[in-house]
Amino acid sequence: MSTQDADQWQILSPYLDQALSLSDEERAHWLLSLDEDDSGLAAQLRELLDEHRAAEQEGFLKTGPGWNAGPNLTGQTIGAYQLISPIGQGGMGSLWLAERSDGRFERRCALKFLNIALVGHIGEERFKREGTILARLSHPNIAELVDAGVSPSGQPYLVLEYVEGEHIDQYCDNHRLGVEARIRLFLETLLAVAHAHANLIVHRDLKPSNVIVRKDGTVKLLDFGIAKLLADQGGPAEATELTLEGGRALTPHFAAPEQLTGATITTATDVYALGVLLCVLLTGQHPAGSAPRSPADLVKATVEMESPRLSDLVMSVGSRATAEKRATTSEKLRRLFRGDLDTIVNKTLKKDPQERYASVTAFADDLRRFLRHEMISARPDTMAYRARKFVRRNRTTVVLSTLALIAAIGGVAGTLIQAQTARTQRDLAFRERDRATRITDFMTGMFKVSDPNENAAKDVTAREILDKASEDINTGLEKDPEVRAQMMHAMGNVYTNLGLYERAQSLLERAIEVNRAARGTWDPETLSTMDTLGGTLVQQGRYAEAEKIQRGALEGQRRILGPEHPDTLVTMGDLAGTLALEGRLEESEKLGREVLEKQRRVLGAENRHTIVSMDTLAATLGLEGRLVESQRLEGETIDLERRLYGPDHLGTLMSMANQADTLYLMGKYAEARQLLQQTFDIQRRVLAANHPETARTIYNLGCVAARSGKSDEAFSLLGQAIDHLSPRTVPKVDNDPDLNSLHGDPRFAKLVAHAARRHVSEARCPL
Repeated sequence: MSTQDADQWQILSPYLDQALSLSDEERAHWLLSLDEDDSGLAAQLRELLDEHRAAEQEGFLKTGPGWNAGPNLTGQTIGAYQLISPIGQGGMGSLWLAERSDGRFERRCALKFLNIALVGHIGEERFKREGTILARLSHPNIAELVDAGVSPSGQPYLVLEYVEGEHIDQYCDNHRLGVEARIRLFLETLLAVAHAHANLIVHRDLKPSNVIVRKDGTVKLLDFGIAKLLADQGGPAEATELTLEGGRALTPHFAAPEQLTGATITTATDVYALGVLLCVLLTGQHPAGSAPRSPADLVKATVEMESPRLSDLVMSVGSRATAEKRATTSEKLRRLFRGDLDTIVNKTLKKDPQERYASVTAFADDLRRFLRHEMISARPDTMAYRARKFVRRNRTTVVLSTLALIAAIGGVAGTLIQAQTARTQRDLAFRERDRATRITDFMTGMFKVSDPNENAAKDVTAREILDKASEDINTGLEKDPEVRAQMMHAMGNVYTNLGLYERAQSLLERAIEVNRAARGTWDPETLSTMDTLGGTLVQQGRYAEAEKIQRGALEGQRRILGPEHPDTLVTMGDLAGTLALEGRLEESEKLGREVLEKQRRVLGAENRHTIVSMDTLAATLGLEGRLVESQRLEGETIDLERRLYGPDHLGTLMSMANQADTLYLMGKYAEARQLLQQTFDIQRRVLAANHPETARTIYNLGCVAARSGKSDEAFSLLGQAIDHLSPRTVPKVDNDPDLNSLHGDPRFAKLVAHAARRHVSEARCPL
């Protein structure tokens, strides 16, 4: 065992505190950088850390029931997953490579056991429910949260998408990316965070180890929503818990002041952590500097001390090595950071959340303006500043204009025009800043209640928040009708995904009215909302109305955007689906083949809209009786969706239901029943028993039971389905040829009467 005297320990202690606050990968990277400055100190630290690791493996001072992250878990089955090998361990728990073991499909995942000290008294059912909600968060830059559960021994766990790659800071250094390339990579991270904020989820633990860059350069954000799962909604947490890694999901080096002091967590908390992350990517250093700090010193620096500028940080010790990893020199880095980048990063690191960027989108907009050499919203607007930006954007033009000015006084007119352009850009920047502020204020208001004590007494569901927002939207954004319409469109989409079609229709129709008044009938946003409304009407069985609206949107998009614009192609695909549901199969197939060819060429074979068009064409071919061709194309669609989105995605489930229809029409009732049962099991878990898609699957299971001679089962399933289907989509069971075998049963008349009471529109089985 190593020994140190008091003086040595006083030197080593703060370094050891910092090392123990990092994950294994972060610690290794940190020790390598320390080797450059003091190899002897780094060697002593490694010896101490090895002893600490050995003691930890022996269970020294380990507490907490059910906490076992040792190698003896290899091969054990947790839920539907078998553990293969440990990946790593940190303050939040242990991470394992796992694979699906129930035989339904093959997929490797990362299974994370959560430290019980983090979870507290969280209820098992609530943990699973929240995990299911978070699993629907879908974005190409967010690693999917596949599942959440509690093991038989009481150990909470998460099943995550397995992502192979490097931490973003390591990737940037290993590839010697320049400043602009690092910012562009960082912007992908901002897109993912902005998407989650729009879905009312704050990350709370953004750091390099949670941002992975794959070999193809794609950014994947990890652990989104885990802080939400760990939050105790039974009452307010004590402020002191927020300073402990085991008490809340945070990393002290990237925690915002409000996290450390126990204040309210908002989207501004993520803005702060993103600012720290950008500082690390650009300078290689934490805003608090590279000197060793104890946890107490780090908390004090975060809460009380103003952050230094990037241009000052980069000139500290080790700046030459930092600059080389960015393919430049220290002095060039300092000149590049001085000015706009200093201002942007400092704004994200303000102690008061109100002084930071109003949203991640506003933060990203300023970074994009910096890359385009345009004025940023965070900087005071002066003539000298506008002139510098103009010269950087238009170097050649300025030189030529200067020569022309010497030759002719007429150049003055060009200068005046450019000044007016600069003022217009400034006004636009201010309008965008004010717009972001209004959106933030509205979203913050969604969570306010008249009586705070009432909110503490019960959980507020996402549906309640959504309903409140849909009522407040008329007054909350009255000064910005364009944003108001966008929010209505977004909420209409959410209601549609929840199966609440009438609520969705009302919001979408109002969004179109507001957009037409503010932007005009042929504005792209108006046309896009029209297409969304058409899809909602389709879900209600109102096909003729949907077709009329979709054709109107398509006409406008072809005229304004062009025949191969992504929005135009999406509407074409939606119209092809509507035509198929109307029974106009030849038209649907022709349009479906045209749009699929264009989407594969313009959007790519793995684009989600391309995959939807594959599914639509497969269903149309099935209805035309070309069952073998339909089965093949639908199989390709399901394989793509399972690989890209996972088995629980709504699109995957709809494709599975369509494939079951095809098997049914081919007379393969056993295979159809098996696939429908798989679909129903997943729908019941991720949607609800009364969701329209779940009800359609139950009805089709009833049809299969009828064809298989299982009349008791058929009547039970059909009755359940009719109870939950929308009145507009209840089939006329007396005219349904798939139920002919039930006609002689006395229960059939009761079923017909039950359906007739709820029936509005024509339909037949399978739905």
